[in-house]
Amino acid sequence: MTNEKRYLRKLLSILLQYPDDEFILSLEELKEAVAQIPQVEQRERCVSFLDYLGNNSLIRLQEEYTSTFDLNPETCLNLTYHRWGDARERGNALVDFHQLYDTTGYECATGELPDYLPLILEFLSINRQEKQVSFLGQYSDQVEVIGSRLQEAGSPHGGIFEIVVDIFRELQANGV
Repeated sequence: MTNEKRYLRKLLSILLQYPDDEFILSLEELKEAVAQIPQVEQRERCVSFLDYLGNNSLIRLQEEYTSTFDLNPETCLNLTYHRWGDARERGNALVDFHQLYDTTGYECATGELPDYLPLILEFLSINRQEKQVSFLGQYSDQVEVIGSRLQEAGSPHGGIFEIVVDIFRELQANGV
């Protein structure tokens, strides 16, 4: 995997996190980081999202994020939920994520479940054991569904989510 792909995955993991004071204070740094994205279309989508962030109050951004990802199960960022809902199989899938992280030496420093999309993107940005992440491609359909729902709802996250969809399509196609 190229450094450009790692860079983009890390940047998306940051952009898809809950906006807080620190996040807002880092907008200028994020703009500089986005300017380094080599693909024009991806860069423009991220710039558009950063414009949205910069043009809204923190409370507005937090309300939008919460209503989009936390209160709406149709667009939550926990991938196993979209595949199994609250069925028993979801527990097994979460164990698979934990095992993946453990076997690659990745330590989750958040209180999120291991299938939380920003966490997965961060993991993908630093993982160098590509064969061990092939199972993540099986979540491509779920990522596409979330992306479609965000687009249909006119969510400001829709544009950057298209990039995430492309990442998961590549994971599915390449097994990495």
